[in-house]
Amino acid sequence: MSSLNPPPQPSPESDDQARAIEKWGTQRTTNLNHEIEASDLAVNEKNRVWWENLPMTYADWESQQREPVTAEDFDRTDGFYFGTNPYIREQVDFTSLAGKQVLEIGCGAGSAACAFARAGAHVTAVDITEQAVKLTRRNAELKGITNLEVLRMDAEKLDGLADGRFDFVYSWGVLHHSSNPERCYQQVARVMKPGGTGLIMVYHRNSMRYWLKGLYWLVVKGKVLQGHSFPSVQRFYTDGYYHKHYSASQCAESLHQAGLVTERTAVTHMSSRMIPFVPEGLRQWLKSRIGWLLVAHVRKSDS
Repeated sequence: MSSLNPPPQPSPESDDQARAIEKWGTQRTTNLNHEIEASDLAVNEKNRVWWENLPMTYADWESQQREPVTAEDFDRTDGFYFGTNPYIREQVDFTSLAGKQVLEIGCGAGSAACAFARAGAHVTAVDITEQAVKLTRRNAELKGITNLEVLRMDAEKLDGLADGRFDFVYSWGVLHHSSNPERCYQQVARVMKPGGTGLIMVYHRNSMRYWLKGLYWLVVKGKVLQGHSFPSVQRFYTDGYYHKHYSASQCAESLHQAGLVTERTAVTHMSSRMIPFVPEGLRQWLKSRIGWLLVAHVRKSDS
């Protein structure tokens, strides 16, 4: 597929550029999880507070200045977004959505939302946090983008968005952080036009990362002695307060129950190496089978 030329970006297969987003389990994220667990916050407030404190800007989690401010900062953030996600660069045809109504759920710093808008789509971007709304609006302002509306909204509700409004719904690495992802999928189906399409990326349960890192933390770190399992131990090294992993069949079934047809799924990974010293061809083959990211291309039935 052809795609919109993204902003200047790091080398797409650089190990260094993915290091910041894979450096989970830092003292800062651990402390934040403990604070949220000890609070009396409502379920989705816990999710919101986590991301308000640590917005997804592709900066090191321990950095004291994680939010982009200048045009150069946002270009760098956009570059990391596209540079660390080769699947987006290679498989998302931004220009094909010119003139269409596009919804992004979980806009982060606005990298994808601005790319859709620059390609000519009429874009609505939503996020559960004020931080993401502020950053996305600033990113758009610096780029001179006016065909982009940004709203703070919980993906489990999407209140205020009309039924059947959008031609295309996009969510990259977001809905698995909801306390109830299946409710989010129902909302995606509700706001999508009959015959509309979408792309949803969630974490892959049958990934090498899920099982090997889980095993390390359960056995070597001793978390199994504290009653943890593979799903629950994720909190020690995966971003966000909530995180759910899916097999391809589980994902397709959840989407089907919500009223969406999964036309195809793909497995991918960030641009970092999963295993050191593996030849390039084998590395790409492994990523396409046991990578951490599961991408579902979906459609809403015409009926």
